[in-house]
Amino acid sequence: MRYGILLFLFVLLSRMFIASAQRPSGEAANIDPLYLVDLPTAGILPTRSGGADVLLYPEGGVLLSIWYSPIPRTMVGISMGGTRVLGAGGITWNELPGFSFRYRIFDENEKYPGLVFGFESQGKDGWLPKGKKYVVKSPGFFFSVSKNYRFLGYVSFHGTLNYTLERRDGDGSPNMFVGVEKTVGSMVSVFLEYNFMFDNDANKKGFWNGMLNSGLRVSTEIGLTIDLYFKNLLTNPVHYSKVMREVRVQYVRYL
Repeated sequence: MRYGILLFLFVLLSRMFIASAQRPSGEAANIDPLYLVDLPTAGILPTRSGGADVLLYPEGGVLLSIWYSPIPRTMVGISMGGTRVLGAGGITWNELPGFSFRYRIFDENEKYPGLVFGFESQGKDGWLPKGKKYVVKSPGFFFSVSKNYRFLGYVSFHGTLNYTLERRDGDGSPNMFVGVEKTVGSMVSVFLEYNFMFDNDANKKGFWNGMLNSGLRVSTEIGLTIDLYFKNLLTNPVHYSKVMREVRVQYVRYL
């Protein structure tokens, strides 16, 4: 079943290499990014465009996602993956496919940020069968805001409030993310985000019990984007005792 879902997603990804390209980074960007690292932004794909990405994370983890915007202001997605898909040893599949939905309530303008309401059941960095949760919990229901300013190119600020449905560990607190993004030339953006992780540790809460992540994004003229992430820069032992390096490859096209 899980191999069939991965094959289906791969076929959809292959069909996306047939139309005009979209770019989510650098001064030449013509769409908003959907994420910084783990932080959902207020980005939405253009109407009738689709996107696919592959995230490679520690311990041979692979996460494949497909996105589509069927009507204005609306986007849906599905994802599937597991740990040790690459390498040796038994694969730990995510418990269920991840599903996502976004609706843009307000478009960004000169005075106000863009605002998106969404739901996403896909967590990050692997499924923990004993804890019945992801290492980084799925956002669940969320509101995201994003605002761009001209400053030596562009600088963007992002914020998210979310409430996860992963509550079997007894911690169902609301959570928040904040992040900043800066363009570097026409093709590159760098960014920094902080996940407070209030919903991921019932016993230890506070500013420095979260996860600090950074990243570099490079978009090409053919719609292909490559991200390099450095996660858990504070090496918080509550969540993961080392800095994690991850790679995401994304492709976006009109369909």
